[in-house]
Amino acid sequence: MRVVVVEDHQDLREVFIDRLLSEGFDVVGASCAEELDEHLAATATHLIVLDVNLPGESGFNIAQRLRAGHPGINIIMVSARTEEQDRIRGYESGADFYLTKPVSPAELSAAVKAVQRRTQNGASATDRLLLNLGRMTFCSAQGEVALSKNDVALLKALAIAPERRLPYWRLFEVTERPQSEQAKGQLELQIFRLRKKLAELGVSEDLIKSIRLEGYLLTQSIQLVN
Repeated sequence: MRVVVVEDHQDLREVFIDRLLSEGFDVVGASCAEELDEHLAATATHLIVLDVNLPGESGFNIAQRLRAGHPGINIIMVSARTEEQDRIRGYESGADFYLTKPVSPAELSAAVKAVQRRTQNGASATDRLLLNLGRMTFCSAQGEVALSKNDVALLKALAIAPERRLPYWRLFEVTERPQSEQAKGQLELQIFRLRKKLAELGVSEDLIKSIRLEGYLLTQSIQLVN
């Protein structure tokens, strides 16, 4: 499971990272929202350990934004704010767990393992969609299908985009097409064929939905694996 620890206190961040690495998790650190966004854009992430008091954008705002753009991601919020209204705000912002500081490495590790168990036990195989970037395949409960380079690029870009939606110009970029009416027709044909290919795995053709005069969106989250 890929974990990003977002904590601006370097020593504490490193202690948390070292403990989770020793437990076998794939862990990286970030000190602020900007660094977190860089990690999310580069690699599929399953869990965010999120401090509330960060420079710039607060943990509460980050959690709200993540819930909109990455609804399948898990969030453990860590904060020195212990009042009931703060804990309520944390959960309303999108936290799965709200831990109050001081948090020991052992307590954090236990919370991460609890999220992992809940994810593994609660995720229905019929609902889980996987895009394997290394093998260039798409998987559902009914099997696996090989994809083209452009299909993988398109699905990955939509999966990590805010609200899982992108305008035409951005889709032209990721599929390496010039901005033109001809390219728009080519993109629409690609998506038509991709929908048919995924339908063979029992995936609804509404997974990739057209937004009139704007672009496309994914109606369901897709897990990215390398």
